[in-house]
Amino acid sequence: MHTDEWSIYHARLSFAMNSKILSPREVVQAAIAAWQAAPDRIAINQLEGFIRQILGWREYMRGIYWLKMPAFEELNYFENSRKLPDWYWTGKTKMNCLKHSIGQSLEHAYAHHVQRLMITGNFALLAGINPDDVDFWYLGIYIDAIQWVEITNTRGMSQFADGGITGSKPYTASANYIHRQSNYCENCHYDRSKRIGDDACPFNSLYWNFHDRHRDKLQQNPRLSMVYRLWVKMNPQDREAILLRANYCLEHLEKL
Repeated sequence: MHTDEWSIYHARLSFAMNSKILSPREVVQAAIAAWQAAPDRIAINQLEGFIRQILGWREYMRGIYWLKMPAFEELNYFENSRKLPDWYWTGKTKMNCLKHSIGQSLEHAYAHHVQRLMITGNFALLAGINPDDVDFWYLGIYIDAIQWVEITNTRGMSQFADGGITGSKPYTASANYIHRQSNYCENCHYDRSKRIGDDACPFNSLYWNFHDRHRDKLQQNPRLSMVYRLWVKMNPQDREAILLRANYCLEHLEKL
């Protein structure tokens, strides 16, 4: 993710496929033909990763939709109820990653999957936003967000509101992940390295608060065992300070 690039290496074919203007079969066949014509320019793992998203994940989402709807759109595993901050509709936030991801989404009606999952979706999950609000936002913002593919990815993969039907763990991350994957943390109002303090990145305290708050539901998940080991090993005073910072952020979401 980069402040000067809004799509990077993403093909931007999702709207054409989801609206049935372009057949997924046609896309897969074109990708294979391009690889066969220039195998020295396209690595087999690149081809496989691209096709797997279409034949694998996309069709998996379709299957979940037809198997689990309409009950799926009412699932709320964490019982999240907070209102989506107004700045999701304007991009006017001091958090650089969200400002750019949302601003781009408003301008182009598009964001690639890392921005959707690990920036806008990640923050909504950590902040305990009602998944109904999150679904409504994604459907209203993105040109490719037709319900069968939107709700399974949003309420399922992004918000873990289905309790694990779609994925095996919540997709959460602190500022460290965002820094490794982007240049968003540069020149941000908040300090990505801090967990506490007025200038500490909200993602950091909210990340730990999320796992502490939902410990009864998540601590037995083997993919999260390291997270809880790290949390337990922290100094009790540090844990308390992190949770206090998180509570402040949650009470002042509109001002972040």
